Amino acid sequence: MRSIIVATASLALLTGAAPSPKYVKPDGTRFELDGKPYYFAGTNCYWCSFTANMSDVEIAFDQAAKAGLNVIRTWGFNEVNVTRIPGGLPDYGGEGAGPTQIYYQSWNNSKPTINYGENGLQHFDKVVALAEKKGIKLVVALTNNWADYGGMDVYTVNLGGQYHDSFFVEPKIKAAFKSYVQAVVSRYRKSPAIFSWELANEPRCGADGVRNLPRGPNCNPTVTNQWMDEISRFIKKIDGVHMITTGEEGFFNFPGDPDWAYNGADGTDFYANTKLPAISYGTYHAYPDWWSKTPEWVLNFTVQHGIAQKKIGKPVVWEEYGWMTPEARLQSLGTVSNYTRLQAIGPWQKATIQNKLAGDQFWQLGISNLSFGRSTNDGFTIYLDDPEAKTLVYDHVKEVNAQNHK
Repeated sequence: MRSIIVATASLALLTGAAPSPKYVKPDGTRFELDGKPYYFAGTNCYWCSFTANMSDVEIAFDQAAKAGLNVIRTWGFNEVNVTRIPGGLPDYGGEGAGPTQIYYQSWNNSKPTINYGENGLQHFDKVVALAEKKGIKLVVALTNNWADYGGMDVYTVNLGGQYHDSFFVEPKIKAAFKSYVQAVVSRYRKSPAIFSWELANEPRCGADGVRNLPRGPNCNPTVTNQWMDEISRFIKKIDGVHMITTGEEGFFNFPGDPDWAYNGADGTDFYANTKLPAISYGTYHAYPDWWSKTPEWVLNFTVQHGIAQKKIGKPVVWEEYGWMTPEARLQSLGTVSNYTRLQAIGPWQKATIQNKLAGDQFWQLGISNLSFGRSTNDGFTIYLDDPEAKTLVYDHVKEVNAQNHK
């Protein structure tokens, strides 16, 4: 495996083999499948990747497919750091969906070992095969900006990096990540279940100031852009068929803008990243609860990404969005809101259609009849049997799908 990609690799090499009809591909500012438009409303189910009981994964896929949620984003990573010092960084384990015996890579005294066993990639084989059987397309994120399930900082602390953003620049760290990417991408490069490969979940210069390593003094949008360029080209050489996306939150880089989401403060540049030659489509996320923004701010953020989609000429997917339940907001933030989820999310979803966005994926899928009861609830979960799901899931799916028949 080559660990260094020549920056001047030709666009012809990046293009690779032409996609067959069974693979989704970009067509201008929209997607296409079997020669037909493929606008979609999908969801996120990160825990579908490492839920040990495959019957539960099947229930989730069946119910998602029944609702018309045929594109599901999941984690293609789960790190175990054997030599992690208790209380050390990154601080992770037992979060979200809780403990699991499934993991895809372990670290021991700075040495990574990819888990090809039954509780490793052989398990993900089953998830991908089940997705193929059920007609589900998977967006597979290859690492995490945040501490949950390991992610970037596990590589960095094991390989001597000082800062969170060392992940983007240190040759040893990039080589280790490429080894993992090579193993995963090459294993599923012919699967029609793969919608796209995602460089990372929400890559930024910094992360959680408590659970992650600190941000370094020299990180900026150019640093993350160069990393995205290098890794996306690397993936394209392994798999010239499936799409590749960044997984970023869609922050802009307009110097002088007073809004941190527009002035490059977090070290990303949506326009520059989405324009990269090996990137197939752009992504953005929106969490006004966490970002101290309003529902109206999110509407404008969506309009701006619709404008960007037209200017760049590639599809844009709103791949994470959510509005907290009143109970979760009070518990997590100690605040209340006059907006219900229907009042906040409903107009956002209308805006995705009005702005002709190529797709959207709410965070996150909620299933009530798993072997252990209800799936994880982080305050944003929309359970498919909840009354609000009729509007926010079932009706929205129909409205989005109607665009495919115009």
